[in-house]
Amino acid sequence: MNEENHSVNQDLIAKHLAGEATVAEEKLLQEWIAISNENEILYQKFKKAFELSGKHYKPDAHQSIDIDVDQEWHHFEKSVDESKKTIPLKSIIIQGPALFRIAAALLFIVAAGFVINYLITRNAEQVFQTAENTEEVLLPDGSTVVLNRNSTLSFTKAYGDENREVVLSGEGFFEVVTNPQQPFIIKLDQAEVTVLGTSFNINGYAVGEELEVVVTTGVVKLAPYEAAKAIELKAGERGVFKKQQKILISSLNENTNYLAWKTRKIVFAESSLASVAEILHAVYGVDMIISVPISSSCLVTATFDNQSLESVLAILKTTLDLSYRIEGNKIEIVKAGC
Repeated sequence: MNEENHSVNQDLIAKHLAGEATVAEEKLLQEWIAISNENEILYQKFKKAFELSGKHYKPDAHQSIDIDVDQEWHHFEKSVDESKKTIPLKSIIIQGPALFRIAAALLFIVAAGFVINYLITRNAEQVFQTAENTEEVLLPDGSTVVLNRNSTLSFTKAYGDENREVVLSGEGFFEVVTNPQQPFIIKLDQAEVTVLGTSFNINGYAVGEELEVVVTTGVVKLAPYEAAKAIELKAGERGVFKKQQKILISSLNENTNYLAWKTRKIVFAESSLASVAEILHAVYGVDMIISVPISSSCLVTATFDNQSLESVLAILKTTLDLSYRIEGNKIEIVKAGC
């Protein structure tokens, strides 16, 4: 396109023809069409190609577009093959109606291609998946998600235009940009969480027996798919959905380590060794197996700030007079002198 066409491209025309352009984009397109006859002609050619390629576009209806590109391409190839039979082996200058027909055929293919490409890519999924590390994901609207290990986050390219919906499997800490006109929705294994703008942690591993939401700021709604009610959670509150029993519970959050997997800050205050094992699993991904009887007085009070697993184990060993052996990601406690 020339200089006056810089603000509009074929993708926007395709978006308009597919009925997916925003009000602002429609205004931009109409202004662009009005600039020159060249723009008007180009737009009409794209529109004609689109209409010939399938169902006519209706501005007020979102409907599927049935484009048989294979058939159109077959017609085009056939016309080319037929022309080959009559073309002598010498240079030919194509003029007049023949040139227009070829140009129109090529424009049809290009225009249909842009429309098809838009219809496919707008519903394509973007998927972020973690294994042994955490990862921060920046969403198109500026919201962020920090994924814990072995977690997956996905959303379509319609995110931010048509909706703000994501799908989470695993654990993630969300900081959501406020948008009262477009709620942020997280779809989980057996429930969904709806927010306007807030920060919160979701533990929703599919293999877990519980789905947990802890709110840091703002308000969120936890709504299990198979429960008769939903609950609203405010800052400092915790919601749990027990998957097997289909029970929904809300309470104040008393777990100071619910974000330890993200911050790497661990606070133990007279914590049992079993509680310590849970936190070490959440933060470092290790399984602590207690193979010996442990006294109820064997408690841990300590704070660790972004320390390595080796450093934490060394302090626990000294404090509780522990003996352990490590094999892979398993730590087996074989002695506790406390």
